[in-house]
Amino acid sequence: MDIEQQHQQQQPQTSSSNRCDSEKCQKLKRFVIIALLITIGILSWHFYEYFHSKPLPKLPDDVLALSRTLFAEESAPSEYLFKVNLQGKTSSGARDDRAPQPLFELHNDLLARDANSTTSLLLRLFNNYEIDVSVPEQITEEHKQEQLDFLRSVMNTRVMKLSMRFLVKKNVVSDDYDDQLKLLQDLWFTPYSRGKGVIGSSSFEHIFLAENRENSVLGLHNWLYFAEQEQQGHVDYKGWIKRADTGRQHQFALSLRFAFFGIQKPYSGFLVGTSPELEMSLYTVCFLVTPEKEPCEIQLGSAKLSIVSHVWNWKGKRLIASAYVSIP
Repeated sequence: MDIEQQHQQQQPQTSSSNRCDSEKCQKLKRFVIIALLITIGILSWHFYEYFHSKPLPKLPDDVLALSRTLFAEESAPSEYLFKVNLQGKTSSGARDDRAPQPLFELHNDLLARDANSTTSLLLRLFNNYEIDVSVPEQITEEHKQEQLDFLRSVMNTRVMKLSMRFLVKKNVVSDDYDDQLKLLQDLWFTPYSRGKGVIGSSSFEHIFLAENRENSVLGLHNWLYFAEQEQQGHVDYKGWIKRADTGRQHQFALSLRFAFFGIQKPYSGFLVGTSPELEMSLYTVCFLVTPEKEPCEIQLGSAKLSIVSHVWNWKGKRLIASAYVSIP
């Protein structure tokens, strides 16, 4: 076989090899182009956030001014609150029912849709606890993850970011994210005993949910839990005692009388139509920077209020025994 014939036989193989290399090059080019587009998209978003997002306002010097700033950050009442039906006015000593209808109606369809909102993540925690403080809590890994999901979501809000900046300024916590997250975890979710050595309570459970001890109702200072328990038939609203309006529809402070699992609570109070991050921020800041047994003065719109908190010392930790809104 002469040289020319050998060349003719080798030529198709070389052509096939070149075509294969060309296809690989095209795939590589497409991969590089897609990667560049993704990178450019990510960088463009970060640049947009940096240059166009609303900067945090100037940090106030005291809690009263901070509360005004935090309330201003919450530009509207909770979109999940559909209706408030106050009905009759009552007193803590009354025994009749001045409110035959439920106090709240929620937008349950919105709650189901917005599964990652701080409100929905808060609601997810409500079935993780034993109501009776004499029953030990069984905190599973799933419960811990739900706590963490909620706290991280709250930490990502402008309201809590401002609150943490305030606490950094007051030398309560460092500016490290993990330190701030741990502060909230320890303060709100450390389990403790309210008697007889039974680990059946926590700051979070007492304030954002409710507890029973013998024949009394403890806590229940969150409107969302109240609304959820009304829907389940566990809360019977008896009427309102005091109200302080913020100037926004469906957003105010309320003191009221109700029964929880048939046990009467003659007086309790909470904010209505507010976000979980605003409430947790106010309670956290007031508890950590206000001297014990002194009311923490706050103002939410036109409502001048105070937050009363009590300390629970547990194994070297200063935790929240209770915290609630007081209406003058």
